[in-house]
Amino acid sequence: MSKADPTRETVAHLTYFVVQAYTAVKRGKISADEPIPARDRDHAMRMFERFKQSRAGVVAFSRTGDPATGDYEDAVIIARHGTVPSEIDGLQDMSDAEFERWELSEHDLKVA
Repeated sequence: MSKADPTRETVAHLTYFVVQAYTAVKRGKISADEPIPARDRDHAMRMFERFKQSRAGVVAFSRTGDPATGDYEDAVIIARHGTVPSEIDGLQDMSDAEFERWELSEHDLKVA
């Protein structure tokens, strides 16, 4: 199948994970560090745990959307700690949610 084939299927929605740390600056204010992409939720949580020891605040979140159109849902907070911007308070917080873990093997995956 060529890249120009119009029948080629694409991923409609993609979820990505990000860890955003904040550094303390003068007079109790914070400054955002560069956001760091994570491979998955577990990777985001490992980075979150590492940064919460050394930063004024840190938040791990995910976003789901369509990369082709640029339409994304609001971010969903996975974990938060310390001093973070007030805008984060309005986001959906899933930091206390229980997640089921599925272990997949090659037989569970269908390759076209």
